[in-house]
Amino acid sequence: MPAMAARKIDSVVHGIQFGLQSYIFTRIGLPQESLVDIVIASMVECGLGECDFYAPLVAPGLGAVPYRSVRKKFDDAGIEIYGLSGFPGSTEAELARTFEIAEVLGARLITLGVTLPAARRIVPMVEQSKFQVGIQGNPNMNPTNPDTIAKPEQYEQAVSFSKSYGMSFDIGDATGGGYDSLKFVEAHLDRVSLIYLKDRRKDRLSVPWGEGDTPVAEVLRLIRDRHAPVRCYIDCDYKTSDRPADVKRSFEFAKKALA
Repeated sequence: MPAMAARKIDSVVHGIQFGLQSYIFTRIGLPQESLVDIVIASMVECGLGECDFYAPLVAPGLGAVPYRSVRKKFDDAGIEIYGLSGFPGSTEAELARTFEIAEVLGARLITLGVTLPAARRIVPMVEQSKFQVGIQGNPNMNPTNPDTIAKPEQYEQAVSFSKSYGMSFDIGDATGGGYDSLKFVEAHLDRVSLIYLKDRRKDRLSVPWGEGDTPVAEVLRLIRDRHAPVRCYIDCDYKTSDRPADVKRSFEFAKKALA
């Protein structure tokens, strides 16, 4: 008889489902072959029960079998892979591959960084799938490419293409791009599926939570007070010598902000 997966770690705080954007464990000098195990150990220590799985955590070119073993590791630790990010999705072949990997991992939300024309073009494939898609633009109040999903009205246009679309919105990137992040989130709570919680200064420099200009605490309190079903995933991409400690510190910051 096969062993049962561990009970899911409960990381709901004052009605908000917290998780981790696993991308933050890349590009900091850790060995590629052990990144998944490091991510899981950090999440277990902090008590985070969901993640957005950044596909390049697994070496590119690997097929469905390695991804199945990845899912088992998360299941055994009591962690749900709710989201998948890091795959391109502008062509039919790329999107089909993304759906295949999401199915294997058990993900329910796929975050795609696409242009406006691409977001419109892939609607039929998205709507034929069972997945919700989080549109991840490049929030910038002064964009140079008219096809980039950058300004608020472009996000609004993108999600208007399909009921399967929501926004995967990075409040730190937005603050660095000239947004009033709190105002944007408040105005779009009905179409925001996932928020990446990052603190950046207005000059775009990422910093530990509480040291920048991003209204991390205020956004969390807004979601709590409005009882909005918006997932909030820890994202801290500043330079570090101890990313697991950064994750733990960030989650404690969030708990104190909501206390």
